[in-house]
Amino acid sequence: MVHIRTMPPIKVAHLSSHHTAIDNRIFYRECRTLAAAGYDVAFVVGATEDTVRDGVRILAVKPAANRLERVTLTAWRVIRRALAFDAKVYHFHDPELIPWGFLLRIMGKAVVYDVHEDFAQAAGVRSWIPRPLRPVVAGLYKIVAKLAGRAFAVVIAERYYARSFPDATMVLNYPHAERSQALRAVPRDAAPMERVKLVYVGNVTPSRGALIQADIANRIPGCLIQFTGLMSEAVADQIRAASGDATIGLMGPDGTIAWERRSTRPEHQVSTIILEGVGYYVSDRMVGVLSESWTAALAVFPRSEHYYEKELTKFFEYMAAGLPILSSDFPTWRALIEPDACGLVVDPADSDVIVAAVMRLHEDRQLAVDMGERGRKVSQERYSWQAQARNLLALYGRIAPLASETA
Repeated sequence: MVHIRTMPPIKVAHLSSHHTAIDNRIFYRECRTLAAAGYDVAFVVGATEDTVRDGVRILAVKPAANRLERVTLTAWRVIRRALAFDAKVYHFHDPELIPWGFLLRIMGKAVVYDVHEDFAQAAGVRSWIPRPLRPVVAGLYKIVAKLAGRAFAVVIAERYYARSFPDATMVLNYPHAERSQALRAVPRDAAPMERVKLVYVGNVTPSRGALIQADIANRIPGCLIQFTGLMSEAVADQIRAASGDATIGLMGPDGTIAWERRSTRPEHQVSTIILEGVGYYVSDRMVGVLSESWTAALAVFPRSEHYYEKELTKFFEYMAAGLPILSSDFPTWRALIEPDACGLVVDPADSDVIVAAVMRLHEDRQLAVDMGERGRKVSQERYSWQAQARNLLALYGRIAPLASETA
């Protein structure tokens, strides 16, 4: 049973040198859950100013200008600001903060390491790490992570991270209640759609399927694909290059088209790609996008070991929105979709199969709606944040009293 804390509240500091102040996992899920349970919660993070949001203190440090500054100066700024807050529990979210976590343990603080990704595996796809150095970086991280697993309480965001952290507490990235409720309230019907409409929300990169999706626009005349999420100008250029004759619109944060290239093909054949670069989109914008009518929601990633076992948050948000999912046929993803028939899985290297799956969902709207409704039912029964929140609070219920006793 989880005990809700009363006065005096235990002070908790979440630390990140990399994420944003409205990060979906750190702020929306974990910090707000802890604040609602009676903890005095601060989130020390790169931001423009201090503020209080939903009962959480946002303690701002100067955001990093580049990756080197992030892992050095910004990490130090975060730790310095966090120490001034004098918390009992320090919960950090980035690998570069591991050395500072050891210092906090020496100081007698309770420390939680929140593992957002398997960095040893991720190093293999990080473009900023020179290819010859990737095995070295991965090996070093494995050593440090093993030490961290012994020194800190560990929270993991994916099930398979338990192979590296067998004693960790599982706190998975299932949608929080408000977002799920808003998405489930969106009505769906089987009315025919004039054109194929596909949506993708999340970081926009080639490793996450951006170029595969641009190829879909080439192959299905008149379709519309909307990317909504964080993207670089370089990635936008790659999408433009891969999109052939499609009309391209780069949408600004205010919803206006900031850049556009029109096709020379007859208008009735033209496909359209909208690149909506809204950064780490907040929930109301994402809900707004997913509330529209779509043929399918996309997660067609090229083959990469980094993603084979990940349960991406977008799957559960697509399900809650009642949208059929079109995804790569990775075993973990297939297991999320096929048993309950809430979408279709495809070979990401076979363009013909991908197009055929899209057209099946477009032409059989009742099939698409039925898949979406099954996804909604599954998301409510199995993939809710409430159960994960209980795991988080149970962990704090164990370590926070110990921190108070040793302070």
